[in-house]
Amino acid sequence: MRSLTSPPRRALLGAAVALAAALTLSACSGSTTPSADDDQTLVVGSQMASFPSLDTGAITTAGYEGQRLIGNLIYEGLTKRDVSDPNAPAGVAPALASSWEISDDGLTYTFALQEGVTFHDGTAWNADALIFNIDRYMNENDPNYDPVLITYYTVLNFVDSVEKVDDMTVTFTLNQPFAFFLADLYNVYFASPASLEESGSAGQATHPVGTGPFRFDELQQNQSISFVRNDDYWGRVPTLDRLTVELIPDPSARTAALRSGRVDWIEAAQPDDLASLESAGFVATGNAFDWEWSWQLMTGEKPFDDIRVRQAMNYAIDRDAIADDLLHGTAVPAHQMFAGASLYYTADDDLYDYDPTKAKALLAEAGYPDGVAVKVGYITAGSGSMQAKAMNEALQTQLSAVGIDVTLEPVDFSGMYAKLGAGDTGWQAANQAFSLEQPSSWKGFWFGCEGNFFGYCNPEAEALYDQALVTVDDTERAALLTQVGHLVTQDAAWLFVVNDTAPRAMSAAVTGFEQPKSWWIDFTGISMKR
Repeated sequence: MRSLTSPPRRALLGAAVALAAALTLSACSGSTTPSADDDQTLVVGSQMASFPSLDTGAITTAGYEGQRLIGNLIYEGLTKRDVSDPNAPAGVAPALASSWEISDDGLTYTFALQEGVTFHDGTAWNADALIFNIDRYMNENDPNYDPVLITYYTVLNFVDSVEKVDDMTVTFTLNQPFAFFLADLYNVYFASPASLEESGSAGQATHPVGTGPFRFDELQQNQSISFVRNDDYWGRVPTLDRLTVELIPDPSARTAALRSGRVDWIEAAQPDDLASLESAGFVATGNAFDWEWSWQLMTGEKPFDDIRVRQAMNYAIDRDAIADDLLHGTAVPAHQMFAGASLYYTADDDLYDYDPTKAKALLAEAGYPDGVAVKVGYITAGSGSMQAKAMNEALQTQLSAVGIDVTLEPVDFSGMYAKLGAGDTGWQAANQAFSLEQPSSWKGFWFGCEGNFFGYCNPEAEALYDQALVTVDDTERAALLTQVGHLVTQDAAWLFVVNDTAPRAMSAAVTGFEQPKSWWIDFTGISMKR
């Protein structure tokens, strides 16, 4: 048996990009109870356009921002993303499981559960509570079973059975080895069995009860959601008394809300505003991480069924101008599938530079000497969309210079995935932003030959990816995924544009935050100094 209590943090690959010096990180392991006149309330201005259902898996319908600003506050998984080192990509750390052992064949995972944990309603966390939740996700005969939930937790498709060893130990048996099992358990959230027995999924969707560092307090539909500190939290108890997330999808409105004092912190700060905000005493933060902002090209449809047209697109754009002039350094030019901050990045695969002459030659060689017209759908706001309108219009202008006429069709976050799921978009490409931090999701989205949203198929890349899924050794697996990235980049399956650095701005009153090299945030160490 291989025993693991706290997985080693993976080595940093690629250069970090810091927008500004971050605020001092609180290193204390506990929480100091604030004085009565010390207002420990943090208000965050979010780019989400609407709130998801608050039920466990359904929170993921708001993307990673929904998990970061809602799900991870209320709920926990057996594991979590480790963002304790801002200079390293996120790893995997224990959460509701304190440790685990993996059998040599990679099929059996035995978890020791975290002691002294209770749900927000006082229900005990133990093996019975775990199995209650897993049954809800996997057992069609369970009274709380919802077939939709398993679609959010595809990691559970690898689970053959879950057995109670004793009150604080459980064993998961897999139906095949899966190298990302631990990593993907991070958002398989657990809800209070007592709460579910009392009010079912419908109750959980409006009044969630988890084990997380914050308790749900109030939802004002289409306006804000509030949480209060969980004083009984088993880990580091938050310093904040209250955390409120306001929906402000318009970036200019978010900036105005920060300036006026309505909010203390804004996500996806506008690059044009950062200098003036800093001059006014606000703090800007950012860090390079594994986040892609690209166009996914529908390779099964003309003109993108021709690799030369896809490559021409990639040579036609000036990434440096977008990253530096439009985004003022809040993004890093992307010349390949992987960001420089990715574990799988190699500079050898930075294949595409700005070369409009080469782009025109490739178009002519592909039979389009007079250019080509395409339609692109793009997400206007929401999780990681950056400055979507301005960026897409800049690409539209750059591509027109080599004869590629782009029609842009804006859609909201849910609309994008509804159209992609229906398979009749009328587009030749789609612009969405996403993290490649969770490799297990890549195939279904981007390059599975049996079907994906964009029609891209490279059997060699798929075979390497499938091998990586069952490769336990971290170094060997990373090498396989680097090869996958090489093939996808060589095939120009996407229009590689930039990698986000998650620019955000906040009041100088916010302390204890240092931006991680990840999409995830640990709010427990953050406090307000009024």
